[in-house]
Amino acid sequence: MNGDKTIVVTGASSGIGRETAHFLLDEGYRVLVTARNEEKLKEDFAGNENAVILPWDLSDVEQVIPYTKEVYDTVGPISGFVHCAAAGINHLVSMIKPELLQRHFDVNVYAAMLLTAGFAKKKMITENASFVLISSISAHAGTQGQSIYSATKGALEGFIKGSAYELSQKGIRINAIAPGMVLTEPIRKQMEKIDSEGIDNINKGYPFGLGEPRDISNVIEFLFSDKSRWITGQTIIVDGGFMIRKP
Repeated sequence: MNGDKTIVVTGASSGIGRETAHFLLDEGYRVLVTARNEEKLKEDFAGNENAVILPWDLSDVEQVIPYTKEVYDTVGPISGFVHCAAAGINHLVSMIKPELLQRHFDVNVYAAMLLTAGFAKKKMITENASFVLISSISAHAGTQGQSIYSATKGALEGFIKGSAYELSQKGIRINAIAPGMVLTEPIRKQMEKIDSEGIDNINKGYPFGLGEPRDISNVIEFLFSDKSRWITGQTIIVDGGFMIRKP
């Protein structure tokens, strides 16, 4: 039963993380939600008895391992986590600075790796645990201004490959999901600033249209379910056909 499973969702105050947390709650999971914005978490989840709110700033990488211990002290062993929190501001290559690299890698890569390290300890997890890291098709298809973001997501996918066998010896599966363009609230706001020709060009890249957050949360839930028990070390591209149009 899903009610026996506790899942941690990072980045749960908006976008894919918020949608995924609600979806998992609807499916009967107990969900620990985290993000920096405690007020938003309370607005969305305070009324749900299966939601546990534990705000945290995962960009402070020195505190990620202590965070995993705080999770254990709060809810006991978990059945898995999904790292949806991300930094992704566009910058041209000529504008790259050390502080930009640090910010993106802290949230997108180092936090994910440290969460994995913290939760991989035996007492922290239940049997057949599953870890899910959100990557992006940006790791597979270049886009102007997204070189740093693409690099962080490529690093995540490399980490998946490198850690899957080691974690399998502890009964843990680890996978990544690489979404295409998903109509989260921030993306919708960006789309409002684009003219009709630009919108048409974007839509042409997606044979099945732009994605909705539920398109990703469905796959996330699948990776937490027993239906995916034979899948580990993989990146699942969920992009409405965007990549099939690439040479």
